[in-house]
Amino acid sequence: MATKHDARLLINHIVAAYNSHDVDALVAFYKSDVTYWSALEGLKTGVDAVREHIDHLHEILPDEKMQAQTIVTDGDLVVVEFESTGTNPVGHPYAIKFTEVFELCDGKVASIKTYLDPDEVADAMSQRETPSA
Repeated sequence: MATKHDARLLINHIVAAYNSHDVDALVAFYKSDVTYWSALEGLKTGVDAVREHIDHLHEILPDEKMQAQTIVTDGDLVVVEFESTGTNPVGHPYAIKFTEVFELCDGKVASIKTYLDPDEVADAMSQRETPSA
């Protein structure tokens, strides 16, 4: 069972690896059979599937930065409120808030569930130009 300190440290390392685009360091925190579920993409299984997902996000959102705003832990269960900011594909700034639930096993991430509003993501990532005032 992870201590609160260890769980928070793990999340901070995950955020740092994601923000620096160090996918090798990032996936090193995951078990090889990790499961990842999101409201946008459904279920993915295995570290290679998660790596592909992260690579895709870095490709379409090269300046995205995540920040863990709230981290709540209870043993091997970690709930994190995040904010992701950056510039969408047409150059408009965005900020999206979402929550991830991590299940840990032996100090690594065994499962991630991402909860976000698909409509908010679609609006933020819209390819349409925003009407000027």
